[in-house]
Amino acid sequence: MDRLIVMYNLREGQSQAVFEQWIREVDLPGYAKLTAMRNPAYYRSAGLLGENKPAPYAYTVVIETDGPEAVEAEMGDPKWAGFIADFESRTADATYVIAKRIA
Repeated sequence: MDRLIVMYNLREGQSQAVFEQWIREVDLPGYAKLTAMRNPAYYRSAGLLGENKPAPYAYTVVIETDGPEAVEAEMGDPKWAGFIADFESRTADATYVIAKRIA
């Protein structure tokens, strides 16, 4: 099973408390309606190991997927446009990485 790893920052003006409430109340329930992605695990960055500076991304979410083609097909469906736009209105600098388990 592939993983989608999304690293991102909050958009200017978006508070951590409001964003994390949105994750619990809107984003997590949204995944229950998806078929190509499931079991998202959210992480807030605490810093860089051994360095006294912030991490380049404030948040990371790791999501189980059925592969990049399945994710792109499902997210390309117009019924998910609002779900995607809501996430994008709250976040900035998102990087999407497809990871394949090797061991």
